Amino acid sequence: MADACDLGSDRAQQMLDDALEHRRYQASRLAIDNPYCMDCGEAIPLKRREALPGVECCVDCQSIRERKGVGRG
Repeated sequence: MADACDLGSDRAQQMLDDALEHRRYQASRLAIDNPYCMDCGEAIPLKRREALPGVECCVDCQSIRERKGVGRG
């Protein structure tokens, strides 16, 4: 049977593994550079895409998403 130290180490390792997996997922999403808005299909200006790598929407559609509570992603 594992003692408290073993359980703590296992939990810490699981938290590290989860954080790394989440970071890898974020990095893979940021690598996607779609020049067109996912909602309306209009071109997203290069300045916006450079400022927010992985952005999915134009400013207008992002504002609508935020008002609806959808957020980014």
